[in-house]
This record gives sequence, structure tokens and C-alpha cells, in this order.
Amino acid sequence: MPDVSTVHHDVALANVSIAYRNAAFVASDIAPEVLVRRQSNKYFVHDANREAARSTADHRAPGAEAAEVDFDLSADSYFCDDHALVSVIPDEERENADSPLQPEIDRTEFLTEKILLNREIALAAILRDPARIPGTDIASPANRWDQDTVDPVDDVETAREAVTGATQAAPNTLVLPFEVYQKVRNNPKVVSRVAYSRLGVFGPAELAQLFDVERVVVPRAVRNVAARGQAPVLETVWGNDALLLYVPPRAGLKVIAPVLGFVWSHAPASSRGTGVQTWREERRKATMIRVQKYYDLKLVAPAAAYLIRNAVS
Repeated sequence: MPDVSTVHHDVALANVSIAYRNAAFVASDIAPEVLVRRQSNKYFVHDANREAARSTADHRAPGAEAAEVDFDLSADSYFCDDHALVSVIPDEERENADSPLQPEIDRTEFLTEKILLNREIALAAILRDPARIPGTDIASPANRWDQDTVDPVDDVETAREAVTGATQAAPNTLVLPFEVYQKVRNNPKVVSRVAYSRLGVFGPAELAQLFDVERVVVPRAVRNVAARGQAPVLETVWGNDALLLYVPPRAGLKVIAPVLGFVWSHAPASSRGTGVQTWREERRKATMIRVQKYYDLKLVAPAAAYLIRNAVS
């Protein structure tokens, strides 16, 4: 009987491969995109001093002038930086690649993922900065949401009052990073509030009802902080903080949002601000692939967000 090794030679499977990919990013969900024709420009800011909320005597006697009022109009600006990465595909790799490897597609997806990761990290850095975003720090571990005696709803209600009072917009989005989400849904106070939900099992939709928001967003993105060549050390991008925000359905005139994502939609060789270019490097006998995205994450209305730092231990 022939030995198995003489009748079968190992080759790469054409229908199975392993790829480590980040979980879905949330930057586009909580920082509405604004497609702009120019790489840089200005936008108007109406009534930053809330003159519309000031009570002014409006009684007018016959023949008298009406009280004159007005509001301030200022401007701010954006600049869509170019965020780009490039990779090389040697001819030898292309010619020797087994199915299902697709060097061009694999490189494009890889570069795109890294650019989107950087955007996620940048947005998290903005919204988790206590110097820029109003909020509170749960300094004592005894008061954090993973303690049996603590009710997270109380802290979210405090955040709701702050956002509504500052903007007159009811917050509609609660951001619970995955580790926070896991501990919140196992918090005894939370469990008792939703004990009669379907099969006793609940997720983001049920938590949204509990916290009186339209949606609960659960970021799960991670970044590798190990030195190149070392074993991966994965760190969550959004940490153990929670965020309550008002996020409009879309950006528009006289609409507030904590952060807007300005995207240069008319950038050269791009579609909606994202471009993929390839070219030959004959001296290297290789094809080059570059992915780039022009954007600016701009903090425009910090009062529309509330940061709860160290929500869990």
C-alpha cells in the first residue's frame, strides 16, 4: 500500500485562509461625514453665545420701535489632511502566489484597514480627552459600573441632564466599548431592570431602551502596541470609558454634533475622498499600491458629548 505522503502533497487550500481583522469601526457612526469640494474651507457657527435662549422684553407700545435683537455669527475652518500608506508587490510574489491569495486585493484591504484604524484612534483620542469633552471621572473603584451596588442608569441620567442643558438636544447615542458593555449587561441593577426581556437575554437594543437612547454603539477595535517583531499586544482603542452623545442623523445646516468628519470628496484620483493608486517600479520589478484618504475630524460642539471616564475597572 502506498504511503499517504506519496499520494498527496500539501498545497494551500483555495477556500480557506486565516486573516486577523479589526472589528467594525464606529468612527462613521458617531462622527457624521461632511463631503466637501475643497481640501480646506470655512463653515459658519451660529449664535455660539446662545442669544436665542435669552429672554428679552418684547412688549411694544403703539408707535414705538420694537426692541432690536440679533445674534453673533462666527466662522471656523477645516483642513482635510492626506492620510496615505503604500505597499509593494514584487513580481516574484505575484507569479508564485497560490490560490486564494490575491496580492493586489489583499494589500488594498490591509492598507485600508490601517488607515481606518488610525482614524478610529484619532476620534477616540478626541472624545476621551477630559480637557476637551465635559464629563466626570469615576475615580473610586467602588463607584464603577462593575460593582453590584452601583446602578449605571444614575450616571447616564446625570450625563443626559448635562448634554440637554447645554445644547437643548436630547442625547441619542450611548457608546459602550466592548469591555464596558460586557460588564454593564451583567450588572445586577441592570439585569433586574430588564429581567423580563426576551428569554432573559439582552443586547444593545434592550440597553438602548433602558438608557433611553436611540442606539447603543459597542466599539471593539484594538491596536497592537507591541514593538515590530514581538508577539502582539492588543489594546482596546476606546478603553474603559463610556460616552453619551447627541449625534444627528446627518450633517447639515444649523445642526450640532460633537465631531464632524470633513471628507474631501473631490480629491484627485479619489472617490468620496478615498483613492487607490497602482503603478510600476521597473527598477524594483514590482507593483506599488497606495491607499489614501483625505479627512479632518473636527471637534465642533463638545457640549453635545459627555465623557464618563473609568466607567468600569
